[in-house]
Amino acid sequence: MRARLLHAPLLLLLYQTVPARVEPDSLGRYSLTLGYGGGQWEHESFDCEGNLVDAVRVPYRSGGAQLDAWLSPHLRVTAFGGTFRPMPRPDSGAYANDYYGGFGGAQLAYEGRHFGIGIGPAHVSGYDGFTGPASYLRIGNLDGVYFLSEALQPTPAFSSTGIGRAGVGFHQGHVRRVGGFVGIALPPPYNGKAMLTGSLRYPAVRHLTLQLDAVVGWGERYGQGGAAVGARYDVGSPSGRAGRTVIAAPQQ
Repeated sequence: MRARLLHAPLLLLLYQTVPARVEPDSLGRYSLTLGYGGGQWEHESFDCEGNLVDAVRVPYRSGGAQLDAWLSPHLRVTAFGGTFRPMPRPDSGAYANDYYGGFGGAQLAYEGRHFGIGIGPAHVSGYDGFTGPASYLRIGNLDGVYFLSEALQPTPAFSSTGIGRAGVGFHQGHVRRVGGFVGIALPPPYNGKAMLTGSLRYPAVRHLTLQLDAVVGWGERYGQGGAAVGARYDVGSPSGRAGRTVIAAPQQ
């Protein structure tokens, strides 16, 4: 009985003298994101002297999926695709670039602690559809604050953050926590006006993260903007370990 009574003081002494290392909970090794959104762009036409000829509102809807696979803690493969459906106003009587139907792409990226780079193909359907590089460049800590520049970036909802963006992101690495992005974006090739864009990631429960993307700006006659909501489900762990507290042995 006396030995059992000594257990509590001994455990308390061990906790105070032996350092503890907290390993934060990690995101999944595989992540599936579903998203849907919509908004409005402005298609602009100019004459040879740069004067505005016409401006047409182009409402749109978009939805799809994105799959991220971490082959190692520093190597990521992403595939994404969905539909993009503009709805030009039938009474406009004016021409607007035709981007309609499916979109998709893939990207292979190296994710170092303070530097990341990636590239892959991306395609947008329609009469004026195009194929281009899905590029990615990050400078700074992925689990901290960093600079980010992307073009035709992976997304489950096309153009929800523009077709290119640059700015500051935070907390979007392996560690499960609230993260986001704020910066400047370019719209689809209806016009070339810079816009403001932002993203928010919120871990709701153990394997589920909610996300919100938005972009807003101005046009020659009409405002431009859009938003998308999504949910990401994470499976596994990039490091193969779940989050836990470890009692580390004292160094000699």
